[in-house]
Amino acid sequence: MEWVVMSVIWGGLMLYFIIPFHKNSEAPISVSSLRPAVKVSLQRVTFHRKFLLAMVLLILTCIAIWYSYKDLAWYNEAHGVPQNFNAIEALPFYLAGVTLYAMLIYIVVVVKRAFFYMKKQV
Repeated sequence: MEWVVMSVIWGGLMLYFIIPFHKNSEAPISVSSLRPAVKVSLQRVTFHRKFLLAMVLLILTCIAIWYSYKDLAWYNEAHGVPQNFNAIEALPFYLAGVTLYAMLIYIVVVVKRAFFYMKKQV
């Protein structure tokens, strides 16, 4: 249950860091179709200061997961814990899950902003 709470908190932090400030989210004048709106949205969402902090958060999260699972594997080996759960085998799945979750949040923000830019011009 605590992983649900942690994923909601982590996702909220990613959203805060990915979504640009209001002054950076203004749409250009001529956005009328989906493809230019997505290009503008990608540019506005990706190239701002807070996005760098989102990438740092993702990298630090992956490093923390990697170290914790390596430490858990060492602890189990050092203390003779039965191998019911192999932490090293589960590690790539957790890292891929966190990365995919961050990419999903990023894609949702980009698409939502693109639709906002299109709606704003109509």
